[in-house]
Amino acid sequence: MLMHTFLQAAQIIVSIALIVVVLRQPGKADGFNLISSGSDTFYAKNKTKTYESFLARLTVILAIAFGIITIFLTLVR
Repeated sequence: MLMHTFLQAAQIIVSIALIVVVLRQPGKADGFNLISSGSDTFYAKNKTKTYESFLARLTVILAIAFGIITIFLTLVR
């Protein structure tokens, strides 16, 4: 019973983190980027790509964790 409660809490935390990370990712459309249109420097472009790649990796990790927790919840039940 304690394991089931722990897994439920972990799944809630991971799911909220997954939603936040997905919403933080920038859109792929480059058409209306008015804020950073003047700062097309090398540093600004690479900083954005690094941040985007970090969010993409974090999304994959959280999605895998969500799947594993879901499987364990099914087995523990």
